[in-house]
Order: sequence, then C-alpha cells, then structure tokens
Amino acid sequence: MQEKPLFYPRFSILYPPALFARAPRFALLAAGALLLAGCGAELYEQRLANTRLLYAHMDLLNQNLQGAWNDPSVGVQMRIPLQFAMLAPPAQADTKAGAGKPAAEEDMEEEGDETTVIDERQPEYINVELPGLRGAFHAPVKMLAQNNTLEDGDAYMYVLTNHDDADNLERAQDFEKDLVNTLSEAVHESVTADDWHDEKIPPRPGSFAKPVPYRTVTITPSEEIAGHVRQFMIYVYQQGEIHVVVMFVVPRDIDAAEHMFERIPLALETLEVTPGTKLWRPTTGAAAPVPGGTSF
Repeated sequence: MQEKPLFYPRFSILYPPALFARAPRFALLAAGALLLAGCGAELYEQRLANTRLLYAHMDLLNQNLQGAWNDPSVGVQMRIPLQFAMLAPPAQADTKAGAGKPAAEEDMEEEGDETTVIDERQPEYINVELPGLRGAFHAPVKMLAQNNTLEDGDAYMYVLTNHDDADNLERAQDFEKDLVNTLSEAVHESVTADDWHDEKIPPRPGSFAKPVPYRTVTITPSEEIAGHVRQFMIYVYQQGEIHVVVMFVVPRDIDAAEHMFERIPLALETLEVTPGTKLWRPTTGAAAPVPGGTSF
C-alpha cells in the first residue's frame, strides 16, 4: 500500500497542475498583449508627430499668406502671399438688361449703343491684355541694384481662367498656350515645348497637404520692361475642362528679404477649384472676388 505524503505542496492547492499545462499558452498571450501595447504606443506617437507637423505647417502658411481669396463665379480659391494687395475689379454693368451695378464713369467707355467696362487691373507695364482675369494683386517690393543697393520695384500676381472661352471648347483647351504665345511675342522671347515641365506643389505627399499638379513655364526677357528686368512665372492647373493660370510677375533681382520664392509655392499649394464645377461662360461678368478669413 502506497503511503500518503505527510503534506501536499502548497502550490498544488493554489496553482492547480492544469494551470502549468497551459503555461506556454499564457506566456504567448502575455507576450502578445505586450506587443500590441507596444504597437499602440508607436501608432500614438506617429499620430502625435503628424499632428505636430500639421500645426507647424498651418503656422507656416499663416506666417506667409493672407486669408483665402475666392471668385465664387468660377469656383476658384487660394491664399495670397502676405505682401500682396488685391486690385479692385471693375463694377459690373449690364446695359442691355438694364440691371447690374453701374461702373464709375472713369471705368466706362461708350461704343455705339453698348458700354464697355475698363478693367484697371490689366497690366500697364506691357502691351498685353490678360484673358479671363479673375483676380489681380500688387506688391511694392525691393530689388537689388548696382553696388548692392536696394531700389523700389513692383510685383504682380494674376489668377486667370478659361471660362470666357466656354462657348469655344477648342480655344478653351488652348487657353494657357495662347497666353504664353502672346506674352512671348510681346517680350520677344521664344518658348518651346521643352521649356514646359510638370511640377507638384508641395513636391512630396504628406499628411498635411495634398500635392497640387501644375504645368509650369518661366519667361525671363533679357530686356527691361518699364524700367525693370521682370520674369513671368506661369503655373497652369487643370480640373476637367477648367484651366486655371496663376501668374507671378516679379523683378528678376528681387531682394531675398521679400521671401517671394518661399511664399509662392506655399500659395500655390492652397489653390482649389470647387469639385464638380463645369466650364461655363458667366452671362453678367465675373462676380467681384471675395477676400476670406485666415484659412480655408
């Protein structure tokens, strides 16, 4: 007859033998829980880092750009570099319908039975009329002169669309090509297909900004235009049949303290065209562009 032990091991009561049979399983579960906790912490840190990047980028935009400008008649909006001021569009007049806001007398010319509204936003420094002008902006800037001295200059920004050619889709599709041909002829500089290139702004996709695709070309005449050597920086964005041209005209030797070439890409990344907007020709002219708040 087998003798009974004088006492049972304490663990045999507190920790049943079946538990030890499942010990490897418990160890795996515990290790998995720790691993998941580690992954969760890593994901949290990544999201926190992305949030910091987002707020840092928003702060960068607010330090360099104004609030949103938009033209509701064509569904275009963007933020403008800080030093630019909007040039007032002409008041609209519809003499045939007898409706609309009358323009000031100095902004009107009589042509037979019709009244033509003069758009004072059109450039005076070059003999070119910009088509489809939706917004125009001016900035007094400093530029480098001889002996590293600074002198006063001007910079301009224009937003153009092809909506005025909505009744001629072939011409609407060639909107930016015709614009560049007109400018190149006016400044006596040739532009070839090789001068155009694709660019995404910002160049890398990130969690804070979706890259905006552009076709871009820069025209830099060797001769002075109205006393300054200017360069024409043209960016074309296309959404369906709608073509939007954002053009900067700046002195070639603009002072780096103006931060122009840092602010231009920041402005370009904010360009938006209302989704679903169709190409159509406004019957009463474009509505006055509206300055917005501090952000979209």
